Amino acid sequence: MLPQMAFTSSIAFVALLLCFSFSVNPQPENYPTKIAPASWNNSPSFKRAFTFNGGETIRSILFRLNATNGMSFATGFYCLPPCKRFFLSIYIIHASFHENGYWYESSDLPQVIWSANRAHPVSENATLQLTSKDGLTLHDSDGSRVWSTSGLDQSVAGISITEAGNLVLFDINNFPIWQSFDYPTDCLVMGQTLRGDMRITSNSSSTDLAESQFYLTLLVDGLYGYVNSNPPLVYYHYHPTPHYKFYRPSDITVDNYTFINFINGSLKLSNTNRSIIAFNFPLAISIQYMRLESDGHLRVYDYDNFQWEMVGDLFHMDDCSYPTVCGHYGICDNGQCTCPTGTLGNYFKPVDNRRADLGCTAVTNITCQDVNNHRLLDLNNVSYFNSFDNVAFDTTDEETCKKACLGDCKCKAVMFQSTNGNSLVGRCLTLPEVFSFQNIQPENQFNSTAYIKVQVVPPPSSSNVGLEEILGSTFGALLLIITLISFYILCLRRREEAEDEDVIEKLPGMPTRFTLVELRAATENFVKILGKGGFGTVFEGRWGDERIAVKRLDNVEHGKKDFLAEVETIGSIHHINLTLYYIVKQSGRKH
Repeated sequence: MLPQMAFTSSIAFVALLLCFSFSVNPQPENYPTKIAPASWNNSPSFKRAFTFNGGETIRSILFRLNATNGMSFATGFYCLPPCKRFFLSIYIIHASFHENGYWYESSDLPQVIWSANRAHPVSENATLQLTSKDGLTLHDSDGSRVWSTSGLDQSVAGISITEAGNLVLFDINNFPIWQSFDYPTDCLVMGQTLRGDMRITSNSSSTDLAESQFYLTLLVDGLYGYVNSNPPLVYYHYHPTPHYKFYRPSDITVDNYTFINFINGSLKLSNTNRSIIAFNFPLAISIQYMRLESDGHLRVYDYDNFQWEMVGDLFHMDDCSYPTVCGHYGICDNGQCTCPTGTLGNYFKPVDNRRADLGCTAVTNITCQDVNNHRLLDLNNVSYFNSFDNVAFDTTDEETCKKACLGDCKCKAVMFQSTNGNSLVGRCLTLPEVFSFQNIQPENQFNSTAYIKVQVVPPPSSSNVGLEEILGSTFGALLLIITLISFYILCLRRREEAEDEDVIEKLPGMPTRFTLVELRAATENFVKILGKGGFGTVFEGRWGDERIAVKRLDNVEHGKKDFLAEVETIGSIHHINLTLYYIVKQSGRKH
């Protein structure tokens, strides 16, 4: 992918010569070049390791000292706390001069401007090898190859980090055969060029260097910012002039190419015929870099007063114009985020009630197995971030636009736009993935409506309702019958018990009645038997100081008449030493 253009080659060659001339008498901390072969092991015992106050750790293999202001480029292993994953990166660090030499400023965190293994960080004991055949090869601790510059046409003599922050592999004639500037990640530094066959892609977050969904590239007619959807959608564009047209790299000669150049204080768009300053920002105080951020902004940073400061937000767009400002399905209005609502209910809820900017999620997930219950929730006076992109929209009428979405399960929403006064024909955009919407004012010169597909929960079917009613009625009737029968049996038993008590109360000569607990205590639980007969057993016991006899009636289930006769007989006996206790056992009950 290395360009064969004389212009870029000469620039890189001059930069390389400068780096060599600078390294003739290096400072003790200055080690910008390494001759092949060489190898580095990413271990805690790494010779040139440094941990900053924030916990970030660098293990530098090359370091280019800037003695003027201390803002220096280095390359090596970089990690974020807790330092379990490492990236082979180029970073900017601040080296201050002290009495005993240059030292890193521990409070100034390194700024990573390039990483070789964004998608595959390595662990402790990973190795980086420099060979004449393959150039650089990065292996993880298990020996697997993670990244390499293999496939080079020439033999590699060594590696160097330039004053501009470009990592260069060079041959025996000091000619560059591979350079990191040809493979940008999320940043550009001063002096770096972005050609039409390149792109910069945002990180997932400030703590995750993996590629995210935003990227910036150059097309034939200007600079474009995309959000990576299916297909990718434009959220930013810059056209130099309506009549100025760039050339695609495949249609031009080596002397007539299109590129963007980051110079001090500006970003230029150029071809061989002319250059146009696309963006202006303050001149660098010490060193500048620009980064495409995880929120889609292109920002420029400068180091001043011992800290990094943002000096430019280059797209100059309203915050609501960015695709992820309110997350998926969120609606942005003057920087405030809300979820879509409908007249028939709420189909969406916030992902996090404390963070409205994280977006919204469907209350009921859409399923392709139940397309008959798909509906479109209409949101009037809302637009989408790519409303300016005529290429993305199809010309049609509103009903056709809506039906097309309902007929395609992959469609999550459609945007329909028309000029005021013409609702028959307009522009339709199908959305397989829904990013943020933004409110528009009614006085705009066009109408814009979003139709979001939602899953409606169907009411119970009539057949199911009938079956449920039948089962419910049957169960209720059975429960009522069981309750009535139980109540009747309970009443019958209580009446029998009342009759028994009434009969016993009317027996002639009834003596004093005692409880079972009292007589168990008196007879020591009916232990000593004095005799048997007459449906019962006589036990010896004591009542206070008196010796007593207690007869317990048994086996009286065969008839109430015999039982009552026995009780009446006993009750008619009058003796000074006789005390009566009786047990009436009838229908399983004791008295």
